[in-house]
Amino acid sequence: MKNIKIMVISSKGGVGKSSISMQLIAPYLYQKTNQKVAFYEFDDENSDCLSYGDSNLTKRELVEVSSDILREKITDIVSKDEVACFDIGGNKTTTVVLDALNENGMIHFIDLVVIPLLDGEQDGINASIIYSILKGMRPDLKFVFILNRAKNHRYIQYQFDNYFGDIRGIFNENRSVKNYLFDEDKNKYIAMLDDDIIKYSRKFGLTIYEIAQDDRDFISQLKLNMSTMSKEQEVKLVSFKNYIQKASKTYYEDVLQPAYKKIDEILGEDNDN
Repeated sequence: MKNIKIMVISSKGGVGKSSISMQLIAPYLYQKTNQKVAFYEFDDENSDCLSYGDSNLTKRELVEVSSDILREKITDIVSKDEVACFDIGGNKTTTVVLDALNENGMIHFIDLVVIPLLDGEQDGINASIIYSILKGMRPDLKFVFILNRAKNHRYIQYQFDNYFGDIRGIFNENRSVKNYLFDEDKNKYIAMLDDDIIKYSRKFGLTIYEIAQDDRDFISQLKLNMSTMSKEQEVKLVSFKNYIQKASKTYYEDVLQPAYKKIDEILGEDNDN
């Protein structure tokens, strides 16, 4: 595997860029290489990656967007011989970073752009704008859209009608994100299901991927220590850890692994995991 560089970006805040970066992209790259992933967060206002302080998947660095030498900094970072994930902040940060990537030519070092969106109308509009801007910079750039906090896979087209269009035919309106996309990219999307395990794993400072790889037998521990656990809270904690572990394994198998395969397809990578 070559040193793949993936950029997660949206001009709209609150769509889950950092969660997608740490919960999906970083584990994907780590699983492909079995090495720590270089993780750069471009955001002067938020440092969401620090929420995963106990994670061992990444080498994290905060990049000052307001720096006078941002273009030089981006050139140094993007041209490094390493596998990397770039988490780009929203609002003004998006514009500043995209301008720098375009002006210094580093956009041509990006292997995949990930655009997260929720099911709101503005999310769809922003996603199509970012897509169009990046396609204008580099027509052969590869994309994947993340339909974030999806309720389930079965009704994904109904929940994200701002992405797929009015499939019910209620409004006789075909306007959607996909209508603004080139045919080559219209089916390149991943549904990230909403689940409490995302919130809980973050509280542990870890990714779902890491918790899913933990093979500790909490049930046996619970049985062995039940008689010696003097506090009810201790029993509840071990029980909760068992729940978190099981839920993480299920999410890994049902959501993350299919997402990895989709990214492999888009990048043209052999899926050997």
